[in-house]
Amino acid sequence: MSAAASYRGFAMQRSAMKREELAGALAREHRLTRAAARDQVDELVHKILKALRKGEPVELPGVGRLVAKSRSKK
Repeated sequence: MSAAASYRGFAMQRSAMKREELAGALAREHRLTRAAARDQVDELVHKILKALRKGEPVELPGVGRLVAKSRSKK
């Protein structure tokens, strides 16, 4: 994949959006404080991880389906 590829109309880059960048974008778009937006991001991630730990798949429209898989011990 090139440095600025496209997938379904979304520009994709090699570097991942970090927590602070995501919180900053959320704060700007929804007129929240950065702290409140960071709390929302953390809560969302917590809920996703909690569901995955219970063995429940998580579907994010436009992103995909997240499923936890067991790893064999080496």
